[in-house]
Amino acid sequence: MNGHMNVRPYFEVFTEAGDLACRDLGLGNSYLDRGHTIFAGDFHITYVREILAGGTLTITTRILELDTKRFVMHHEMFDDRDGALAATAEQLLLNVGVGSRKVEPFRPEVLERLREAQLGQSGSPPRNVGRAASLIAGAPAR
Repeated sequence: MNGHMNVRPYFEVFTEAGDLACRDLGLGNSYLDRGHTIFAGDFHITYVREILAGGTLTITTRILELDTKRFVMHHEMFDDRDGALAATAEQLLLNVGVGSRKVEPFRPEVLERLREAQLGQSGSPPRNVGRAASLIAGAPAR
């Protein structure tokens, strides 16, 4: 529209990254077939810098927090032109029973798989964790 990526594509890219990560963690269609699914409880994007139209991106994903019913996934979006951080997103994901439509505990093997994935993460500390829409929050980390 104005030569750069607008709000909706950021949301779509981060949502797709979360869906792919969930699938890789065994929380995709086969999880649904076994009576559970993942719902988003919260989703927050921090825009760090502009992505020009037609650019390519790399997304990294990690699990920040985890309990028996929920986990927080953190994504970082990098501009492939120069490798600079362009945006971050946090998703609060809830384990929901298909029949009950309520938040339920993960089965033990699923919780263990999520814990292993969380413990196996490496890399630099995630940026812009826990940010909220605020006039006093200041500029995001780059």
